[in-house]
Amino acid sequence: MKKIFTILTIIFISSIVFAEPLKSPLNILLKTFKNGELVKIPSYNAPLYPNTFLEIKDESYKNSPIEIDALITYPKKGKSPFPLVVFTHSSGGPKQFNNQWFKFDKQMAKLLLKKGIAVMFLDNYSVRGVKDTHKDQSTVSNFSGYIDAFMALDYLSSDKKIDIKKVGITGWSRGGMNSTYISEKRMRDILISKDLYYAAALPRSVDCESGGFFFMNPLPVKETKTLMVNGEIDDVTPAAPCIEYGKRLKANGANIKVITKKGWGHGFTANYEPSYERDSQV
Repeated sequence: MKKIFTILTIIFISSIVFAEPLKSPLNILLKTFKNGELVKIPSYNAPLYPNTFLEIKDESYKNSPIEIDALITYPKKGKSPFPLVVFTHSSGGPKQFNNQWFKFDKQMAKLLLKKGIAVMFLDNYSVRGVKDTHKDQSTVSNFSGYIDAFMALDYLSSDKKIDIKKVGITGWSRGGMNSTYISEKRMRDILISKDLYYAAALPRSVDCESGGFFFMNPLPVKETKTLMVNGEIDDVTPAAPCIEYGKRLKANGANIKVITKKGWGHGFTANYEPSYERDSQV
């Protein structure tokens, strides 16, 4: 029995590690941002099990290098270097950037460009072979998304058209978790230069309860200004743990404000009436 279990475990892990990369939905997003550019960002796969910080700390993550897909667009007007906002997707994947029911990120990006702020969209899934986001999202460690967010900042530090001291990040659900963990100093100091930091973060609908954060004793990057927004009736990523986590972050020196909005559910920025989601991980 033990031998069979071992074989099944190896097969399962192999299917994750060697998942065939897919074409990124960011190609479709180019139709909206026609002067945008698809780029590859060097990153790494974090081990799925155990989903902890230890594999980052001992640098075994470096054994699994990959290149994630990203789309970057610069303002048509204005003079570089530009500020920039990174958009990181939810568990629904990068295809939601194009979805008719999730227009918020795309509309925000358009407004930012008009204001002279560059934008970047990240794809954590395609290179890792995530085809069906409801079924396959569990094959991608939360920590892979965290690494991607840090590596995107490192990539941007070499872009002379970007003001690296004015880079922000936003996202909801998984994207909100990515936008929260970028202010964890222990992760930053291992993955990229200690001189780099996100100037601002707007995480939404964050899973503070099971996101793998240093919940009891966070060590924040104090240069990052964070506004976290959660919904009071969110039954996917409850708001209460984030209120407590925000207090602990603030007590340890973080520049953070946590807002809980009454009557708001999980996908509160979606442009459809609230409805029951059968495949949600509740």
